[in-house]
Amino acid sequence: MICTETVKIGSRMYSYVKVDMGAAPLVLLKGERGFAMCGYLSLEAAEKLGDIAVRATGVKDLATLLNAKVAGVTSGARNAGIREGDKVSDIVYKL
Repeated sequence: MICTETVKIGSRMYSYVKVDMGAAPLVLLKGERGFAMCGYLSLEAAEKLGDIAVRATGVKDLATLLNAKVAGVTSGARNAGIREGDKVSDIVYKL
């Protein structure tokens, strides 16, 4: 199943996508400038494309994504002030 919705976090709107893949879902939260993604997606590809992106692992839905710690960042995310170990909910406004 594929779930897409627009969610409000704080005062901003984000696109949220969840795709059931079998053992674990693919989870993505897209903001105006960048996105947070699960381990299914490639941080290396996001880096090559110049995206502001963060990866969180072990997530299965929006709530677990927001509560997860950032496990990896692109240089664009690093330049936006995001670091590994930051809680996604604390940096989501930078996306």
